Amino acid sequence: MFKSLGQKQLLVFALGLIILGFMSVGQAWWGKKDAESVAEGATELTWDDLVPEDFRPAENPLTNMTQEQIDKLFDGSEESNKELDEIEEILSYAPTVPGLDGERVKIPGYVVPLDFDGQTKLKEFLLVPYYGACIHTPPPPANQVVHAESSTTIDLENPYYPVWLIGTLKTETVQSALAESGYRLDVEGVLPYEVPK
Repeated sequence: MFKSLGQKQLLVFALGLIILGFMSVGQAWWGKKDAESVAEGATELTWDDLVPEDFRPAENPLTNMTQEQIDKLFDGSEESNKELDEIEEILSYAPTVPGLDGERVKIPGYVVPLDFDGQTKLKEFLLVPYYGACIHTPPPPANQVVHAESSTTIDLENPYYPVWLIGTLKTETVQSALAESGYRLDVEGVLPYEVPK
C-alpha cells in the first residue's frame, strides 16, 4: 500500500496532527462549558453592589478653599504635607460591603494586567468598571477595584474586551503598583461579557 516507510510515517504524522487539532478544539469548547458551569450558583453583582447602600462620599475639602489656600498646600512645608495627607485620606475613603466577604460571585468588568505573559496570558490582574481605569485615568476608589488572582494561567482572547469573572470574593485591601483595591477575588472562571443591546 505504501511505497516506502517514509510515506507511512508522513501519514501517521498527518493523522496525529488532525487528532491533535480536534483535541484542542474540544478543549476550547470544554473550557467555555466549564466556566459556564462554574458560574452556576454564583451571585451576579454590579459595581454599585460593591458600595455600602448608606455610604456618601465626603465632600472634597479643596472645593471650599481659595486659590491662595490651595497654593499654600503645595509649598512643601511639613504642615502643608500633613494637611495634604489628611485630605488624601478623606478623599480615598471607600468602604466595602462586609456581607460580600466569602461570597461566590459573578461580576463584569475590564482587565488591567499586573502579572502577564505578553498581553493575553495572566494570573494576577485588576478588574475595574470601565476601560482605561488605572492606566489612562486615575484609579477608581478602592471599593471599585477588584484584585483578581487565578491559580492557573488565564488566556484572554482580547484583553480590551470586558469579561465576567467568577470566583470567591474577599473584603480585603490589596495594594498594587497601579491601585489599591478593596476586594480580592479568587478566580474560578472567566467568560466573555456581551454588552446588552
